[in-house]
Amino acid sequence: MSEDHASEGLVSRADIAGLALLFDRSEFAIDPTSEDCKLAEIEFEDSMKRIFSEKVAPNHPEVSLIAYRCHVRGLCRKFLRKN
Repeated sequence: MSEDHASEGLVSRADIAGLALLFDRSEFAIDPTSEDCKLAEIEFEDSMKRIFSEKVAPNHPEVSLIAYRCHVRGLCRKFLRKN
């Protein structure tokens, strides 16, 4: 999945902003065993799966959840670098 206008249709800017905050709290936590880190990781996964099932899977059955997760994590990293 490229980062062109088609991929933005799969993940809105608002979706990425919210996911990026959760990703930051879990991926870059000072204490990866903290409750906040664990909760952020669970919320990230739940939100990402919800977006996938609502927006991606019905329109793009060729995209797997694993590929989508990798794409979203990359978009979150890019978002965090810019902000």
